[in-house]
Amino acid sequence: MVNLRTFDLNLLRVFEAIFHSRSVSAAAEKLNMSQPAVSNALNRLRRDFDDPLFVRTNRGMEPTPRAEQIASYVNNGLTSIRSGLASGATFDPAVSERRFTLLMTDVGELTHLPLTLATLSKAAPNIDISVMEYGLQSYADLLESGAVDLAVGRIQLGDNFSREFIHTSPFVVLLSKQNDLLSFDKHGAPFITMKDYLRAPHILVEPRGASGDPIRKALGANAARRRCALSIPHATVLPNLIGGTQLIATIPKVCASNLLTADLCAVDPPFSIEPNLVYQWWHKRNTEDQGHRWLRSLIAAAGSQAQSDPKRRNAAHIDQPTKKTRKRQKAAAAH
Repeated sequence: MVNLRTFDLNLLRVFEAIFHSRSVSAAAEKLNMSQPAVSNALNRLRRDFDDPLFVRTNRGMEPTPRAEQIASYVNNGLTSIRSGLASGATFDPAVSERRFTLLMTDVGELTHLPLTLATLSKAAPNIDISVMEYGLQSYADLLESGAVDLAVGRIQLGDNFSREFIHTSPFVVLLSKQNDLLSFDKHGAPFITMKDYLRAPHILVEPRGASGDPIRKALGANAARRRCALSIPHATVLPNLIGGTQLIATIPKVCASNLLTADLCAVDPPFSIEPNLVYQWWHKRNTEDQGHRWLRSLIAAAGSQAQSDPKRRNAAHIDQPTKKTRKRQKAAAAH
């Protein structure tokens, strides 16, 4: 049995960090400690609890049954302490040295981080941001434990958490200007027909941290007719995959505007899709934390600005195919 009179409570922060990261080196980085110091703290924890606590595997440092048993108590205890210390405390972003941890997909990073970091560099130069990516099934535990401050994205969580709507974005189809499936209206604007959409080879972007699949839902029975040539978790690699090919991808317009190159264009899908609704979620205990409220306002402002940016609003109609490309495609279609 652990003797609380002699037990170093600081070791519990090390336990929490290793439990969530499954890595001594990652825990050291999160705690701003050296790796040997964290290893030493883990050895002390093992001695105090008379248990290995974490065992090295090819999946990382896996917790033992004893570690799993005490993890919720450690997390709840540390979370209560953090909340108590933060409640009523003044927060001045100009001098604060807090570190906030966010859960985001790469689309969230593209949409929110540039504007957020631009504000931080001027208004809060000593505040640090850490971004993590996990499967959606881990979001609730990470927010509950306090390992993460905010989760941003197309997310639905439970009643223990609060949310704020940030922005909405319609979906567009991203494809190469050289794609033979492109059609053009009388004004020369590109579009894709439903028939060509269904027979095109698709790249499905399936983020680990997102709820539902609005595209599959919108397609209904036609979803089975769509050929998935490639399934990936990230959208930011799409320009390297689509350029000069017949591949297409259906993604939020707010993301597509950041991915357009000289060889790519974005067109409206030939069917109706519910817009991508983005929220930020946090644990209810952090609602009145002044630093947390400031961070939430920053993320919300970044999302709102991203949605209202004229460049993004017109993403489906910029960088259209050249006349030369259109002539080549018409000639190919004629044969």
